[in-house]
Amino acid sequence: MPDSPFGERAQQWILRHSLEHLHGPEEVDYGVDEFVVLVQLYNGEPYVKPLLEHYFSMGAKHVFFLDNGSTDGCVEILKGYDNVSVFRTGRPYKTYNVAIKRHLIERFGRGRWTLSVDQDELFDYPFSDVVSLKALLRYLSENSYTAVVAYMLDMFPERLFEDDSHARDMSLEELKRTSRFYDISGVIRANYHDVGEIGNVLSNEEVSVLRGGVRERLFGVRPMLTKHPLVFFDDRLKPMDLSDHWAGNARVADFTGILMHYKLTNSLYGVVRQEIRDRRQLDLQKDRYGEYFKVLDRSPSLLLKNEASRELGSVNELVGTPFATVSRQYMGFVEGEERRLDPHAPGISSERMYEPFFNALAEAAAQRAAAREARQEAQEKQDRARVERENAREAGEKARRAEEQIRAIQSSRSWRVLTGLGRVKGRLRRGAPRDEPDSAPEGRN
Repeated sequence: MPDSPFGERAQQWILRHSLEHLHGPEEVDYGVDEFVVLVQLYNGEPYVKPLLEHYFSMGAKHVFFLDNGSTDGCVEILKGYDNVSVFRTGRPYKTYNVAIKRHLIERFGRGRWTLSVDQDELFDYPFSDVVSLKALLRYLSENSYTAVVAYMLDMFPERLFEDDSHARDMSLEELKRTSRFYDISGVIRANYHDVGEIGNVLSNEEVSVLRGGVRERLFGVRPMLTKHPLVFFDDRLKPMDLSDHWAGNARVADFTGILMHYKLTNSLYGVVRQEIRDRRQLDLQKDRYGEYFKVLDRSPSLLLKNEASRELGSVNELVGTPFATVSRQYMGFVEGEERRLDPHAPGISSERMYEPFFNALAEAAAQRAAAREARQEAQEKQDRARVERENAREAGEKARRAEEQIRAIQSSRSWRVLTGLGRVKGRLRRGAPRDEPDSAPEGRN
């Protein structure tokens, strides 16, 4: 959670008492095989229509928006929908971002499924053309899963233009058609458990953490692409734990979803300039929006598409890449749904079709594990060698300091006196004659 002068509980209390109800019902009843969508909103006019079209087509029961002080026409657009509720808070986004998203889940999702997304994110999952979201929720509940990992897939047009007039009033079909490209060539994959111990149980070790991608290629930033947007808020799950991308104490499903992310549209120019104006006042330029601004400010027309870019026809195309993980159990469930819909269907995931696929996945996982083990062993050797070098340097330094101390003692006046006394005592022990006494004074017999 971002730094705050208040604790989490204080933030929640302040947020609850700052909310203003603008439109729609304040509470909605829905079943355990239904879901509602929770959206944090800020100047989302280019996105709200495609977003609602997408989620209502998936069967969303209701969509709750929490507006953070929009100045465009997005709230007025939302007031035209009956199955939408809008609340507003004036609390600052930077401080209250996680608290806002957590509040929505805790208020509307206890004992039920919620899908938390940003206004420019459209959720999907492998074989959604066969498996309805209602059936998917039943599958999750039957297997006691309480969270689904989804990866942000940055979608983009061939080129960005500073003029964003075409981004207004865009339909879902237009949005998907104009921003149909993706590029996952530069995505960095890491072990899921590297994030630290947050109490999550992973049912499929192929689920990983992804970072980077096209935004790193274009702007030099490395965004976290991993989220846990679909959650069942039971008495164990911690919503928005660690950050707004995570959930704690979750039983993570054996497949992953996709969040088609439409930040890279023509409206990005205006969004970045507005952010920079706000952040200059707060002296917070050194963040990812500052990096966006450096590139966009000198490029009124920015080419995004390159030789690694691909057109997205279906999320199913991503199965087998890190962005769409599936398990044998999940594919068996998909096959069952297909046959339930069409008893004569041959089955898209028959054993002979997916066995080589899972064998290849297992081999790749084994190779990654061997590589991690080799890296760890090499690192341990390096650590041991470093410790040995440090010990040797420390021993040498101690010897050097001891020698300097000896030389300092030997050059001191006290050491010379002691050395002289030592020589005298040595001669006495060997029986050396004493020094002759001085001669008697002259004139004395």
